[in-house]
Amino acid sequence: MKKDDQLVIEYVSPEVIQLIKVYAVVNNYTQAEILGRIVVEWQAQQRLSEKPRRNEDE
Repeated sequence: MKKDDQLVIEYVSPEVIQLIKVYAVVNNYTQAEILGRIVVEWQAQQRLSEKPRRNEDE
């Protein structure tokens, strides 16, 4: 069973795959490293969106 916040990639468009390949080559990364960075960034964004917002007046 997957957790609600688990990243599931069921389909990646050919355009996105091509962008990942180009980014990997230009920045001297493997495609796996790029995907890993995408997942880490996604998880960080999920954590930020789950934090309760502070009342700025307090």
